[in-house]
Parts: sequence; C-alpha cells; structure tokens
Amino acid sequence: MSFIITVHTNEGIIMASDSRTTYTNTSREKDGTVIQRIGVQITDTTYKTFVCNSKIGLSTCGTASINAMPIAGFIEDFIAQKITEESSVEEVAQELLAFFAQYTPLPGTNFVVAGYNKDDLKQHISRVYIATKQIVPIAINAPGVVWDGETDTLMRLVQNVALKKQENTYSDLVFYPIGYNYFTLQDAINFAEYAVDVTIKTMAFKDCVKTVGGPIDILAIKPSGAFWIQRKELHA
Repeated sequence: MSFIITVHTNEGIIMASDSRTTYTNTSREKDGTVIQRIGVQITDTTYKTFVCNSKIGLSTCGTASINAMPIAGFIEDFIAQKITEESSVEEVAQELLAFFAQYTPLPGTNFVVAGYNKDDLKQHISRVYIATKQIVPIAINAPGVVWDGETDTLMRLVQNVALKKQENTYSDLVFYPIGYNYFTLQDAINFAEYAVDVTIKTMAFKDCVKTVGGPIDILAIKPSGAFWIQRKELHA
C-alpha cells in the first residue's frame, strides 16, 4: 500500500513517504481455483514523492504498477510531458486525472498534490483518486495534516480513541491533541518523519503484510521553492 503524509504550516509544506512496494501474484490452478499470493515481490527502493515544478510536489499511494511496470516511471513521464513552471496545483491535479484515466482498468492509485501557485503564492492541496475520477481540494484554514495509505497505525496514536467494554459501552481514553498550529517547519519535518517511521516500525511487529518500509523521503516546499530534506539516491 504505502504511507504518505503532507504537513502544512504557515512557513511551508512538508511531504513524506516510505519506499516499499509489495506486489501480488494471482494464478489459476488446473481445477479452476484462483490463488492470490500477497507480497511475493517486495522492493524498498520505490519513489513515491516527486517534485513537479519549483513550487509543487506530489505523493502517491495505492496501486503501484501499471501494465506490470512500476508507476514511478509513469509519474516521471507525466511530469516531463504535462507539467510546466506555470502549472498550478489545481492544473496538476486535473492533468494527473486525465493522464492516468487513459489506462484500462483504471489504477487504484491516489495522489496528494501540494504547493504554491505562482499567481497568489498561497498554499494549495488537492487529493486525486484515479479509480473514482475524483479531485478533492483541501480547505486550508489553519495548519494541519493530510495522510493516505496505511493510516490505521497513526490514527490510533494521534486521534481520540475509546476502549470497548464487555457490556458494549465505550470509555474514552485521555486525549491530548497535536498542536499543528504551533508547528515550525522543522516541527513539520520531525512529525512527518515520525509518522512514516512509527508506521514502519509498528507494522514490523504486526501479523500482516509489511506494506510500509524502506527509506523515508522528505520534501520541503516554501513560497521560494521546493527542496529535498532527505531522499534516497541511486548507488552501486
């Protein structure tokens, strides 16, 4: 699956993602039985966060291949062919939807597009759901966070939860909200890295397919431009 997160503060935007892709193999036996082998191929070198132009980035999760090839190459082709320095967040989202809608079946891939538009230098964030052909703009009224993918681990840690009792009643645990409005850009970096890292480390102990893992890539976007805080590099 993946885990991606975008943290927006009044100083800028931080986008982070893991690097694991898990592939599933489906085969049919002679008697017609369909067997699905989950996680038969795993790589920890997948790029999931990309720079679109000098002020906009995108992250992806969900279906990670098209025509049995990694989706990262398709995203790089999309950026090279469709995105210019003048493209806005809204235009990138529309172009993403059009670009990936050409494939059959529609991939179950989600995107978060975030950054600054040149005409207003304000923060803009949009979710893009390819399978349902939806674009959902995020209202930015205050600093906050947007995440997608394997979100259950983080949601249990940072959102209000309750214990279910034997009589089917619930008892709220003590809840301390996260003060996103106080975040500096460094706080946003620290939180984004924590969110991906805690998901990876928690899933490592769970009785589940380990769909989040590998190095953590972190992209920072300010009104002056986008730059990498950390990013895995090719090497021998």
